[in-house]
Amino acid sequence: MATIIESNACSICTKSSAKFLCIGCSAYFCSTHFKEHQQQLSTKFDNEIVKSHDALFEQIQKLENSNQVPSDLFALIEQWRKATIDKVEKTAERARHELTERFDKKRKVMEKQLESITKEIHIRRKDDDFVETDIHRLRQQIHGIQRLLQHYIGKDTTKTTILIDNDQIDWNRLICIRGDQQNSKYLKLKLNNRTSFL
Repeated sequence: MATIIESNACSICTKSSAKFLCIGCSAYFCSTHFKEHQQQLSTKFDNEIVKSHDALFEQIQKLENSNQVPSDLFALIEQWRKATIDKVEKTAERARHELTERFDKKRKVMEKQLESITKEIHIRRKDDDFVETDIHRLRQQIHGIQRLLQHYIGKDTTKTTILIDNDQIDWNRLICIRGDQQNSKYLKLKLNNRTSFL
């Protein structure tokens, strides 16, 4: 802090016996006033630096101990979670509805085919008008409907496919937390192409 010099005037008492130069403020001091200057600097350091440091350290420790995160951030994450679940539910409902429609169409086709066979059976039975080729043809038609029915009620799903492609969803990019590099007082929360700043 100080260097001893030959002789200069003290910046406080203006005595020419100043032997100390403060390299921080470039002022000269006599030995008495140099000690006072040192004491003032020590007090200033304690008041402006040490106390500010200790207060800041205490605030950071309180954050760590209380796990304080702004509730607005958690509210945004919860909002995203609910919206995402809602979209998944709607997508699943749409797929269920589409699957039900497909099977209803197949059922109606089978009913229509069976209705045609039923009418023919009643007419042929009533009139006693059938031959071997009629029996063979009707048997083939009935077997065809039976195969469709087995596919419909059985576990054979080779003709109906449900594609589930979760690998296309990059869950790490759907929601991410970033500190804004340009303005560090904001925290940026990106939710499905929508960005919120807090």
